[in-house]
Amino acid sequence: MFGNGTLAARSMLAAGLAGIVMLTAAPAMAATATPASHGKPAATGSFKTWKAAQRAAGFRLHAPGKTFGLKRRHPILVGNCLAAGHRSKKDVYAEWDGARKAFIAVDQTNAGSPCSNFGAAKFLGRWRVQGHRAKMYGFCGRRGLPSCTTKNITLVLAWKAGTHFYTMYSNNEWRRTLVAVARSLHRI
Repeated sequence: MFGNGTLAARSMLAAGLAGIVMLTAAPAMAATATPASHGKPAATGSFKTWKAAQRAAGFRLHAPGKTFGLKRRHPILVGNCLAAGHRSKKDVYAEWDGARKAFIAVDQTNAGSPCSNFGAAKFLGRWRVQGHRAKMYGFCGRRGLPSCTTKNITLVLAWKAGTHFYTMYSNNEWRRTLVAVARSLHRI
């Protein structure tokens, strides 16, 4: 499924986020946003700043304190949760890119569960992230995919923290790097 590395991973992520944003409509949608203090999420779209994305999402977002040289070159996407029963909740996605097709992304939602399915991946273990139990998966170790011991694989780290659910993705990064970025998440 992810035999083509980063391109396939991003295609899968984009497919999961396809209903979130139409980039041409983003400025108009962002302009209609109201403050998060009103208790309701106000808008969907793409946003340049974390504060604007947080206002649109209507819940407290977390950004990484460490990105290990990776840069956020794309807007932060805010959309509706695609999971049945949670369509009124919001899903927020941000990505950091680097050399050698490396990237790390964070997807956070106020639905209390994932808003999409990242697909069939191999379970690689459990980690502790800010006091919560997280599970790591990799697109590796199966026919046509690279070994799970290599760096150039797509990893997924997922955990629940109260009513929020976090899913982090990486490609061409070590497991410990993805976990370190997850542990560095802090409130905006």
